[in-house]
Parts: sequence; structure tokens; C-alpha cells
Amino acid sequence: MNRSEHQKIIDEIIGEAALALLQRTGPVNTQALMNQLLLMKQQSSDEEQRAAITAAITDVRNSISAGKKLRGEQPQSDNVLQLFGHNQQSGNNRKH
Repeated sequence: MNRSEHQKIIDEIIGEAALALLQRTGPVNTQALMNQLLLMKQQSSDEEQRAAITAAITDVRNSISAGKKLRGEQPQSDNVLQLFGHNQQSGNNRKH
């Protein structure tokens, strides 16, 4: 299995977990997602499926860590996470 197929399987598992959270009408956050993935892993009887869920859990953990690191690098002057660098031009160049 190549990397893109593996990533697609991981994305599908994360999507399945998110859908389960939405159907339960409970909280939808990273902790709930992690709990759902762990539950899915416990309930799975297929070793390949458990390995894929473990990879999904690792992917979510890495994403959480990257987000925390990015937020830690931002100045604490407000609670806005800048998506674009400070070198971006403002929207003052209207064409109409």
C-alpha cells in the first residue's frame, strides 16, 4: 500500500469517528475524537483495522501537537490565529 492509499484510509477512519460524534449529538472536539477512535480500536476484531486506527490516533495526536506549537509561537495579544503571514497585502486594492 502506498502512502496516499494509507493516508486515505486514515482520513476515512477519522471521518467515521467524527460522524459518530455528530450522530450522538455530544461534544465534537479533539478529546471526544480521540476517545471515539480509542473506542473504535477496542471494538475492532480485525488486526489490520486496529493498526489503521492506531495510525489515525497518531495522526490526530500529531495534528494536536502541531496546533499547540503553532499557537505557542503566536503573540498572546489576542485569541486570533493568523492564517496568512504579515507580509500579505491588505484588501485595499479594489478593482471595482
